[in-house]
Amino acid sequence: MIDTKLWAVVKATRLRYAIPFVLLLVAIYWTGIHPWMMNWGSTVAERQMSLPGDALHPDRRGQSTQAITINAPPAVVWQWLVQIGQDRAGFYSYTWLENLIGADIHNANEIHPEWQQLAVGDAWRLAPPDYLWGLGKDAVTPVLISEPGHVLVLEMWGAWVIEPIDAHTSRLIVRGQTGPASPLTDLMTKMVMDPIVFTMQRRMLLGLKARAEGRPEAPVALMAIAQAGWVAAGIAVAGLFVSQRRRRYWLVLPVVAALPALLMSNDVQAGLAAFLAVGISVLGFLFFGRSWWGPLLVIGSVVLLTLLLAPDAYIAIGLVFALLLLAALAAMVSARSSSRGGAAHGLATPTR
Repeated sequence: MIDTKLWAVVKATRLRYAIPFVLLLVAIYWTGIHPWMMNWGSTVAERQMSLPGDALHPDRRGQSTQAITINAPPAVVWQWLVQIGQDRAGFYSYTWLENLIGADIHNANEIHPEWQQLAVGDAWRLAPPDYLWGLGKDAVTPVLISEPGHVLVLEMWGAWVIEPIDAHTSRLIVRGQTGPASPLTDLMTKMVMDPIVFTMQRRMLLGLKARAEGRPEAPVALMAIAQAGWVAAGIAVAGLFVSQRRRRYWLVLPVVAALPALLMSNDVQAGLAAFLAVGISVLGFLFFGRSWWGPLLVIGSVVLLTLLLAPDAYIAIGLVFALLLLAALAAMVSARSSSRGGAAHGLATPTR
């Protein structure tokens, strides 16, 4: 049976209440989060300064400037930057998101001498050449300018400029350009493409910074708790399907959703993310029917906000899973204790 408190929460989150909530989040995104994303980490001076590659876009409609301080000399930062690519060191970003679609991307945690050359005409590869029956053949972003240790300008990825602060510190500035577009295209870019690019690129900058500084991307204990939260959530979702005799065959849907990542990229984290995304959605409809549309809309919006705002969304979501499961276990223990206490009280009450 579904807990009555949980059912009450789901019923209260009706679609007609969820839609205004999402529209409020969209307004906050449009007026506050989007401008912050486009200039994440950069100073006013950096946004206004001319950078290599600007002249390649004389008809640009707009630009973004993101930056990060790295406690490493420019030569070290360059070694990590130049080896980026699907067929090289990966993108130091969220492989669990990249491999959801089977992109077969795996991040390197060391400098490879064989990947240290990247000249004009070379490219960062974004997907394997045989990806989706050959569609990945042209999934590359060519190098337009290469000044080792200082500048790397790519056709679709803008300018990556390393500026020394002192002998042991660098500033990595990333400048993106936006060309002329129709109002509809501009809307789709701001609402769809910009959040995707920012989510992956910010994690990429943070991942590059951690590697150049020679430290882990996140505290080991925190990562372990987050991973345990993801795994426990996967077990809980699978258990809910299996425990329902008439609904267990629906388990095939999240399993099928996880297959591209598992088969094409051999990425367990990506497969687990796909399994949970589809599994939680299907379970909600099986248990709550049409009443699940409102909560699903709210949950989806909160997950997207987490991807945008959390420095490491994988850890943030994993910690939420861990807290929710602990809360569920505590509620179960409390309910069982209450039922035992009630039974004992009933036995102790004298009959009349």
